Amino acid sequence: MLKKIVIKNFISNRRGYLLYFTSNIIATMELFIFWGLKDIVLRAIKDQETALDFYIDFIVATGIISIITIMLMSFATIYYLKLRIKDYSLFIMLGLHRREVYQLILMEFGIGWIVSEGIGIIGGAGTLYGIQEILKRIYPTLVEVKKISFNVYLHTFELGGGIVLGTFLTTIIWLENQRLSSLMQQEEKNQKFPEKWYWSILIFIGGGLIVAAWFMFPSYEEIHYDAYFIWIVGTFLILIFGTGIVLSKIKYNKQKFYLKHLLGINQFSSKYQNNMMLVLILFTIHFFALTYIMTGIVTTLFVEQYEVKNYPYDVIYMGNASDQKNMSFLSDNNVRINKIPMVRVTSFSRDQQIGISEKDYNNLTGRTLGLKNQEIVVEMEDQNNSNKIVTDKTFIENYSLMYVGRYSDDKSEELRSIAIGGKRAAKSKMAKNHTYKIKKMYTENTLGQYTTGRWRESLIIFSNDYFQKVHKSLSCDEQELTELYLIKLKGKDKYKTWEKIKAFAQHRGMKIVNDGNERKIIYHTNSFVKEQKVRLMFELLSKIFILSILLASSALVINIKNKADLKFYQKRFEFLRCMGMKETERKKLQLIEIQSVNLVALIASLCMAVIHLIAYIMRAKKAGEINTVNFVKYWGCISMIYILFECVIQRVFAQHVLKEVEKQ
Repeated sequence: MLKKIVIKNFISNRRGYLLYFTSNIIATMELFIFWGLKDIVLRAIKDQETALDFYIDFIVATGIISIITIMLMSFATIYYLKLRIKDYSLFIMLGLHRREVYQLILMEFGIGWIVSEGIGIIGGAGTLYGIQEILKRIYPTLVEVKKISFNVYLHTFELGGGIVLGTFLTTIIWLENQRLSSLMQQEEKNQKFPEKWYWSILIFIGGGLIVAAWFMFPSYEEIHYDAYFIWIVGTFLILIFGTGIVLSKIKYNKQKFYLKHLLGINQFSSKYQNNMMLVLILFTIHFFALTYIMTGIVTTLFVEQYEVKNYPYDVIYMGNASDQKNMSFLSDNNVRINKIPMVRVTSFSRDQQIGISEKDYNNLTGRTLGLKNQEIVVEMEDQNNSNKIVTDKTFIENYSLMYVGRYSDDKSEELRSIAIGGKRAAKSKMAKNHTYKIKKMYTENTLGQYTTGRWRESLIIFSNDYFQKVHKSLSCDEQELTELYLIKLKGKDKYKTWEKIKAFAQHRGMKIVNDGNERKIIYHTNSFVKEQKVRLMFELLSKIFILSILLASSALVINIKNKADLKFYQKRFEFLRCMGMKETERKKLQLIEIQSVNLVALIASLCMAVIHLIAYIMRAKKAGEINTVNFVKYWGCISMIYILFECVIQRVFAQHVLKEVEKQ
């Protein structure tokens, strides 16, 4: 009998089931694809630095998608239950035991979960393999097709099952504590909202969290990613308790604002708890879209632009004095080589830099720095932003504590012991040998930018006397890099010449002390620029993909909400008609009421997006990597397009609801 009831329920409620299944399928696909991308990105991308950039990016993206999809699946399940709960209570009234009703709910949820989870996982796996195949055909030298790890299937399956099981248990507990009369009641009771003044304490706590995240974000430390989630918590505390207090104040002003805008605020005054949960979901979606995604798109499209014409040299090769004899094959009219003494410098972050003397720097740029003893100037190579002062304290700490030479585990541990040793360690002889006074830190394009960040391959300029001393000590070690070859290529055979240099570098080689921290000894401008353009394309595609998922998720949430509240809107529309209100006025008020929840979420997310934008610009300015006017202009244009598109979608849904209401 239960099987027949379940089948008939599927048929009679097919539109509700379809919406519920679609939400779960899309949510499962989203989770699977991004967990899969996170799993294979390090194995699929051959270049280590590019892979690391993508790994960090996908960690944040996976966190965003996981939060959104969990909310979407939970929301779809809760609202589907809301549509079906009266049917379950009717079965009890007709004599079906509660145990049999629980079996019925479990069967429905189980079948729905298995079907949607299976389709979602199959669709996600197919999409993921398809993405890899397309990228492999376009860029065969950079991308490899990798098998999806079993853990991705397992984690997706576990999360979907956990959400369904949790919802099922919650429903059973709720049913056990309800009377049949309350289950059959047609009208919903007005939900309470916080009215008392003492709830303002939580508003101040929310504001404190926003301020704390503000101070976390304008720093180059990785911890700033946590600020996104702290901002969400802080904003929601302000929304949930601030909105309740505002509603209570409005109710006391009945002759003016309250009666005039009664229908506009009715979504919150009558169904406060349900709609605040909806506001949280929509706010989270819009917040991530207008902050992390928008800044990423603007950076990818307009800020990070790699062009060969911006690089002063075609090839940079780091070797030693003996290489000059063996590179005689480059004695050609089409090859110009500028050889200057250099040393490898390893900073506290375990990244390697290029060290030269002030005299050689003066020959390259014409600048006089006036350095003495262990004074240094740090020039961060940036082919987009030149002569911008870097003030971020994270970089100051990183470049103040270094040792001369290639990466070494022992020496890196020495730097770590100095950093955590306190004042006593800072006064030791070892600390004095490794501590440098930064006279100036800025961006420039003297050698060319051959890295994607500010942590490595910066140009460290030493005083002449100090450089001669350390260069002489390192020249005795054949494994150290002591000569910097700056090469310009001319003529039609530039690529063949580069192939000869690369073959020589691979044959000559250098013993790698540590695979994880050792940097390249040779850079080719054309190859590097090509790789970075591919990387930027990957990043742009991933951001656009996430943005499309967020838009689809917000559309599904609103569609589910409208489906569940359709009877509520029908009663409201009929009430207004009976009160003698004109049709055009009724439609206008209903449109405002239907869109009010999303409007609150959109306004709140836009306010927080502006706060995020200011914090992001401050962070980028400290690192010397942004043009504020252009960045704000591009961000504003793209964000307005998103908001306009979102408003159009919600307007279309609202118009559709009105048509459904009018049909009844």
